[in-house]
Amino acid sequence: MPKPSVAILHYSCPPIIGGVEFVIQAHARLFADAGYPTRIIVGAGGKLHPKARTIVIPELASRGGPLDRALASLRKGKAPASFEKDVRTVEDKLRLALKGVDVCMMHNVLTMHFNLILNAALANIMKKGCGTRFIGWTHDAMFNDPNYSDHQIREYPWTLMAEPLPGCQYCVISMPRRREVARLFKTPQSQLPIIPDGVDTIAMLGLTKPIAEFYRKKELYRADAIALTATRIVRRKNIEEGIEIVAALKKKGIHISWMITGAPDPHNADAMEYFRKLTNLRRKLGVKKEVMFLCEEINGAISFEDLRGLYALADMMFFPSKQEGFGIPMLEGGLFGLLLVVNDIPALRALGGKDVIYIQPGKTPSSIAGEIIKSMKTNTQLAFRKKVLTEYSWEAVFEDKIQPAILKPRTVWKKK
Repeated sequence: MPKPSVAILHYSCPPIIGGVEFVIQAHARLFADAGYPTRIIVGAGGKLHPKARTIVIPELASRGGPLDRALASLRKGKAPASFEKDVRTVEDKLRLALKGVDVCMMHNVLTMHFNLILNAALANIMKKGCGTRFIGWTHDAMFNDPNYSDHQIREYPWTLMAEPLPGCQYCVISMPRRREVARLFKTPQSQLPIIPDGVDTIAMLGLTKPIAEFYRKKELYRADAIALTATRIVRRKNIEEGIEIVAALKKKGIHISWMITGAPDPHNADAMEYFRKLTNLRRKLGVKKEVMFLCEEINGAISFEDLRGLYALADMMFFPSKQEGFGIPMLEGGLFGLLLVVNDIPALRALGGKDVIYIQPGKTPSSIAGEIIKSMKTNTQLAFRKKVLTEYSWEAVFEDKIQPAILKPRTVWKKK
């Protein structure tokens, strides 16, 4: 089945800077990358994505466009004599821009007063119908904001912002906005699904292209914990013990992803035999998806920039090595604030002191897994970090909240 065509509508988009503008940019990328025919309809701005079409209609701008004089009059509380004519002009241009669009997401325009001519034109289109489904993406609501008291006029066209418009499904970005808009619209909160904003994990963590692709492919934003081991694959690194700990975590209901950066030396027969042993153990313990040798996942060597990205993604470091003279990976993990799970050998204990979880003789993988889970629960910084990654990364928001609003609206806007 072809994916529905999507339009994103606002006063402006980047390179014009603004909070909603950055959200629009993220939405455009997510939809275009996911294969949706995507267009951006704005009063000012530029191209957001190679696969997304930007349609600029200057009359949609909040300031500086051809309707600026009329909008200035509206900002003073008076509808200009040209109002109805201007509304028809914008309505005609919008109908043309929306031709062939299945779903139009209108960001903030329906509840804000920055272009009431646009509000009125959209209200007319939604009332009459045009074959497009409309979503009122509500970031702010002017009638709920005391800073805009001068604009809270209880007559048309200002009242367009104080009531839900026929032909539109509204969503809000947070629970406080839901309560405020439900009170304003005199509608049940259940009719206002929350679809939050997100964070661009890839950009914020500085992930390189190979690591970003790996992050998306393996859906690392779904993991309860991401572990890293920056090491070559040789026997003294004791990777099998790490595999057993991962299996124990999985049995305890923890969705963990463990990334091992190194590769076996193809010219070293023992290293290759050890690698086969590890892959066999991984399969035997049922953690093939959880234990990831990056030599199997990423073409080419891991660069320093790639490694920094992996550290930025990780929550913890496994370092089960049986023999080390020092332990630089522990220091690197410490710089990134990772939870450290290391073997109890002199070099690593000298570095870690009491601040790490030790793999000791007599400790079972299950008991070590229990210590890890306890640390994850008591480390509030780590807990919030995981919440951000699993609930508010744009990838998670798109899959869990935005796409259902497009593809399965009945599951999002449930009947009263």
